[in-house]
Amino acid sequence: MKIKLFLLAILMTAIHPAVYAQKKSAKSIPSDKKEIIDRFIAGTLDPSYTPALFFGHFGGGKQLGEAAVKAHLTLFLKGGADVLKVQTEQSMPHVDDLTMDTPLVPEDFYRPTVELIKEILSYVGNDVYVMPTILSTHQVARQGFGDNRLPSYAVERPEAYKRMLDSYTKAILWFIRECKAVGVEAFFTATQGGEKKFYELNVPGGFFETYIRPYDLQVMGEANKDTKMTILHICDWEGAMDDLTRFLDYPGKIVNVPVTIDGKPLSPKDTYKLFKRPVLGGFNRKAEIGKATPEKIVEMTRQLIADGPTGHFMIGADCSVPSPLDNTANIHAAVSTAHGR
Repeated sequence: MKIKLFLLAILMTAIHPAVYAQKKSAKSIPSDKKEIIDRFIAGTLDPSYTPALFFGHFGGGKQLGEAAVKAHLTLFLKGGADVLKVQTEQSMPHVDDLTMDTPLVPEDFYRPTVELIKEILSYVGNDVYVMPTILSTHQVARQGFGDNRLPSYAVERPEAYKRMLDSYTKAILWFIRECKAVGVEAFFTATQGGEKKFYELNVPGGFFETYIRPYDLQVMGEANKDTKMTILHICDWEGAMDDLTRFLDYPGKIVNVPVTIDGKPLSPKDTYKLFKRPVLGGFNRKAEIGKATPEKIVEMTRQLIADGPTGHFMIGADCSVPSPLDNTANIHAAVSTAHGR
């Protein structure tokens, strides 16, 4: 108990830093991070302060339990972000046979992750948006069924394939509802499957339109219901994308997109013009954020903010930063610069 109280005291210092009072008027910048994000979404946050969020996969036994709690809080403390994103790292059981009629996972499969979220909420939930990651049905199917088999089954066995997606979706919806029940007010909702490589699949009506979009909208609709904030993450993990217009009607108060589309750079300002919503991003997860010096990151952050959509830009990367606990110096450099320190 003493350890938890000690950690809470440190976290309160991170959430309510005295540095605000040193450089900014107390009237212009809120003293807690939830209000900072609320004002940012409303377009009323003082533009001298740019919010920030970086995240990544921890690995090494830090997916669940106390190790995961420690990893998430450590990154939050050392990085200084304005939102605490919780990674959904539970290992999906491998599926060998799609002929079975029973659910591929129990409806409450994500209960251990809910317990992780409850613990993190107990530390910072009053002052910070704790944001669980909601993987799309397609992403979960990749984990359970495997990338090498998934596309062919979508073509060869569509009924069994849809049954698989329905089973996973049921578990994802349960997860979202349970998160809300324990006090979650924000979600990071991811979509995948819109990459160019799927265009060639011989699926009547199109692979994206049949197997991606309907499930995305069902999951994201639940995540956006009665919540304060969601981030729409459009992921290009499976290859290049050439079209973001298919996502323009997807829900999400903030958007996070790839840094290149059809081989051409896509700036945060252009993203804002396209989606007409605040933008999270700027850094390429595969480039400088994990490789450059902190001094270079400071310089890049200032330039990104100068070039970005004023008042509608949140510093971050286009996806998970590699080895985030090994890159806290660079993450902190970007965040503190964005905060005007």
